[in-house]
Amino acid sequence: MKHLSLNLILIAVCIIITSCSTDFAHKEIITDNLSGFIEGGNAGGIYGDAGLKITTDSIQMTDWPVSRLTTSLNGLLDTTLTDQTSFTDFYTIHIENKGSLAQREFVDSLVVVLSKNGLIK
Repeated sequence: MKHLSLNLILIAVCIIITSCSTDFAHKEIITDNLSGFIEGGNAGGIYGDAGLKITTDSIQMTDWPVSRLTTSLNGLLDTTLTDQTSFTDFYTIHIENKGSLAQREFVDSLVVVLSKNGLIK
């Protein structure tokens, strides 16, 4: 009986974690200087491959909350961007600098794209 209740609790936790995916349709990002996509992520990714990496030529964010991204961008830009997503929303964002934008221009372009998609303000 003890094993049955433990198994039920484990199943319930797994269902809750996997159901916490963000309902944001896959959106291709194609501009003169940017190429990539934004899509809803899964909260379960935090325990696996989740992460955030911003370089001069790309951003790679996998199953990560936008609040963490805004914190990083605020540090890079010395500004006050605000997260427009829910606490439980997780996103996967992969965008590359396919032009010859300098890092500041690239980050500014990312902010515009994220703002147009309602993720930050």
